[in-house]
Amino acid sequence: MWEIGERVDIGWPDFGRPPVPYEVVDVDNLGQVVRARVQDGSGRQGGFLVVYGEEDWVLQLLAKEASEALGFPVVVSELNCSIDGRVLRSFDYEWWPTPDYAERPRLLARTISILLERMKAS
Repeated sequence: MWEIGERVDIGWPDFGRPPVPYEVVDVDNLGQVVRARVQDGSGRQGGFLVVYGEEDWVLQLLAKEASEALGFPVVVSELNCSIDGRVLRSFDYEWWPTPDYAERPRLLARTISILLERMKAS
């Protein structure tokens, strides 16, 4: 999907906020599952974890199973985001820029990818 240094346009249609360009500073491309850390032109960072091509009920089930597997709450955001023109719902979870939370985003992305593969195989 994306590589570090590439541009991605992110917006929040539920708030009427048009897409804004961000630079990808960290990314996990795991098939349908994509997690990225991005920064705007002023250096402020944010991130998202999305699953492409799945219905809301699948996302809800993945969030529930990921919460059980990892031991921390994972939910599907109630707000839509647009990423390069595609409207999606992202996964929300507690994260802070501290060593205790450093691996949580990558761990969650891998876990959701594995859970999705298992779901499709059964």
